[in-house]
Amino acid sequence: MTNKVMEANNVMDLFRTAASTGVSSNPKMLNATADLTNLSSDIAKEVLKVIEANSELKPLVAESIKSHDAMDQLIDRCFDLGSIDVNFLLFEDDDTLDKMIRSQQSKRSRSKGKLMTMENYRTMLIGAIAENLLRIATNKPKSTSGSQSGSAEVELTEEMLAELMEDPDALRRAIRNVQSKKSIAKSKADFDENSPRWQSLLEVEATLKSLRDNGGGYTVKAIEANQKIEELLDGTNVDNMKGAEAKAMLEAIKDMLASK
Repeated sequence: MTNKVMEANNVMDLFRTAASTGVSSNPKMLNATADLTNLSSDIAKEVLKVIEANSELKPLVAESIKSHDAMDQLIDRCFDLGSIDVNFLLFEDDDTLDKMIRSQQSKRSRSKGKLMTMENYRTMLIGAIAENLLRIATNKPKSTSGSQSGSAEVELTEEMLAELMEDPDALRRAIRNVQSKKSIAKSKADFDENSPRWQSLLEVEATLKSLRDNGGGYTVKAIEANQKIEELLDGTNVDNMKGAEAKAMLEAIKDMLASK
């Protein structure tokens, strides 16, 4: 083992080896928090890999145990959070997103006040990553006063549309959230109907409503077709139908569906 690798591994000597007490779960987890935690956990693994492989990061790691700002700097050195797709967070309303940010801040503070085991540092790291992803999604960096809050554009991916198509309740929530964001945007003194944010909201709302209406139309047609088939088969003993009769019946059903 080379001296450089030995020095890199010594970074982990900063942490106590006491048994981990685990991380308590919050029974009132907000929407999207579980997905955010899983994503942040995956990123934390990558950050820790970089830390272990780079001995020059040891001073910053030591400082990050005591300072949230240093932790944020460490994350920036190890991983490009700007490359992460955070659009899934934008379907939560603004109040929920603010609560999620405060929740992650609280998690970081609680972790910093505990015995700094490796597991506890990892928990603090996940909280820091999650908070920074939320700030990217809401465009609320720590260095600003928040005047640009909510200016991030909303986009729909193919995966999102597919999921919403399969979940009518989630689709309704998504529409309500977009409408809520529109109301908040219009209430601001600097509201601009030509802004990219407003145009993005209009486009997303139209797409979601189209998805809802088309889905509803499909359902109505399916119900009508089912009723027609039931009427066609009413009084017919399908168990005793001969081949020619069954074929004729299937052709009639096929023609009926084709005419819809």
